Amino acid sequence: MVAELSVLRDKIDEVDKALLDLLAKRLSLVAAVGEVKSRAGLPIYAPDREAAAMGVQPDLIEDVLRRLMRESYTSENDKGFKMLCPQLRPVVIIGGRGQIGRLFDKMLTLSGYSVRVLEK
Repeated sequence: MVAELSVLRDKIDEVDKALLDLLAKRLSLVAAVGEVKSRAGLPIYAPDREAAAMGVQPDLIEDVLRRLMRESYTSENDKGFKMLCPQLRPVVIIGGRGQIGRLFDKMLTLSGYSVRVLEK
């Protein structure tokens, strides 16, 4: 039984390595996407890209993909994005002290917008 467990753990290690390799590849692609978006003046956030995958529990998909997308938005933002609508007044984020609110505050501020966060 110990040998069987060892074989299974080795297989898990192989899958983990493949996942890490894919994550590194994804981050490299995200950097390239960020550069293209910056040159084209496109927004960082693309809600139409947040789609579910098949064959995996929805909660796991939600957790993993949302985390990946947050990392992608942050990584893209490091490339420097243009302000798309300079005529906008301050952007207001309601309930912006949570994780997503802070992320949008950071992204919008780094893009040059004046941001105000409102709480209760």
